[in-house]
Amino acid sequence: MYYACFYAVGALLVKHGIETSSHSGYRQKFGQLFVQSGKISKELAKHYTELFEKRQKSDYNDFFDFDEETVLRFYEPSKLFIEKVEELINNNCT
Repeated sequence: MYYACFYAVGALLVKHGIETSSHSGYRQKFGQLFVQSGKISKELAKHYTELFEKRQKSDYNDFFDFDEETVLRFYEPSKLFIEKVEELINNNCT
């Protein structure tokens, strides 16, 4: 789910001519341009941050796994996040 959100944010940034070279760069530019301006709610931005943190743990810690309950808890907010980013892309929001 993190990567689905990450690539959605990447598409939004590319649409606006913004290039970054890291996951942290994506998050920083996304926050500056779309969260601080109110185009994305702080609640959805927190979800994206939480996914990023979970991704960090799962990629870089040995023996880290997610249980079904955790995965299911992230599913609907991730869908909502992607839908909102898609809306911004399709509405040419700057």
